[in-house]
Amino acid sequence: MWKSDAESIFEDKNYQFVNEGFWQSSTKVIDRKTNEVVAMITYDSWKSKAVISLKSGEHYEWKSSGIWKSQWTVSNYNDEHIMYHSGNNSGAISSDTDNELLILAGLFIKQIYNKRALLLIVCIIPIITTSTLRHH
Repeated sequence: MWKSDAESIFEDKNYQFVNEGFWQSSTKVIDRKTNEVVAMITYDSWKSKAVISLKSGEHYEWKSSGIWKSQWTVSNYNDEHIMYHSGNNSGAISSDTDNELLILAGLFIKQIYNKRALLLIVCIIPIITTSTLRHH
């Protein structure tokens, strides 16, 4: 249930996302057709940010915004920007790039942070409940 590795297919591209490190601090993105590592994703757990480093040397920042973190972006702060918005039953992606890898990486990173938030809640509720019960 908590394993976050994933495989994605987008048009003719096929990528595998493989998490590494304690608390899944980074992710290798592998092109399934060539078995080459085409990107690394490094997470900043305290700020809900990540950096996508492509094999070509380009770097993109992923960051979320909004009170419920329902909006997030992937950008090189130059000429490529992808904006995501999620709602209750739907979502939207607006992009000025056709880079499938970046589009998929943005979605993958979001689900990593969603799982981390859920895990944090699952860990904190028993502590609060136990603390509350001891004081009564």
